[in-house]
Amino acid sequence: MNESVAVIGAGLMGAGIAGEFARGGYEVLLVDTHQSALEKGLQSLKHAQQTLVDVGHVSDEQAISALARVTVTTDLEKACSDVGMLIEAVPENMAIKQEMFKKFDHLCLSDTLLASNTSGLSISQIASATQRPEKVVGVHFWNPPHVVPLVEVTKGKDTSNATAEYMMQVCKTLGKKPILVQHDIPGFVGNRLQYAVVREALHLVAQGVASPEDVDLAMTAGPGLRYGLLGPLRTADLGGLDVFHTISEYLCAELSAEQGASPVLKDLVKQGKLGAKTGEGFYKYSGDELAKFLARRDRVLLGFLDVLKREGGDE
Repeated sequence: MNESVAVIGAGLMGAGIAGEFARGGYEVLLVDTHQSALEKGLQSLKHAQQTLVDVGHVSDEQAISALARVTVTTDLEKACSDVGMLIEAVPENMAIKQEMFKKFDHLCLSDTLLASNTSGLSISQIASATQRPEKVVGVHFWNPPHVVPLVEVTKGKDTSNATAEYMMQVCKTLGKKPILVQHDIPGFVGNRLQYAVVREALHLVAQGVASPEDVDLAMTAGPGLRYGLLGPLRTADLGGLDVFHTISEYLCAELSAEQGASPVLKDLVKQGKLGAKTGEGFYKYSGDELAKFLARRDRVLLGFLDVLKREGGDE
């Protein structure tokens, strides 16, 4: 397959994905409808590469070479005309994605693999907008892509085994940790686990059991610390499945069964407190403080990954 890739959408995820493919040796076309978005995406990409240099994951030369392999353009038709793979990273809206995939199908070569970075929308529905559903696959990178190794490769109902296996291998060559999601279910695997935790966290805050700060601390200083190495099912093995069975019998009935967004979450959104993007959510953020926190987040997570690699825990 042609060793070139087009990434459609130059937002945080699109720019990050472009950087991962560029560091993996691919020639990358980063596409957006607005030049300003491309300029912002390039700045994000450069910042990510510098972070990797600062922690010793790549050399200055490797970062410079990766950036040189990224070309930005607003010309979708030109970008699609001769690439072996296309990764879509546009907003999480099914109608928009189907419209884009219909265009991709028309503009790309017949053997071009089409992938969506959706975090949970149906790959089957996205693929239905094309005449090549067997060549459409989910490839969900996690934020931030230059730090988090997980990629969820998701098969739609018509995705061929060859397409899914090829994408798994591509992700491995990029140094990622891909998992194969065999069934096209909402949220795939990672977000289903994440939102199960978020739902209970919001419930605990709503019930006044603990403050947002203490709920976060309970996770980071408790199960979250273990999950980076063990995962929930190995944790259960090590704790004793009989113990987990006994606790499940009385505790599962007490957990939140909220069928929609938590009232706590609805209230914050209604107030326009959307988190870091607006300067306030459960916590308050200033521009300088946020930048410093994100830099610290990346350093800590990359350091943790280094420890896992040295200890053989990433295998």
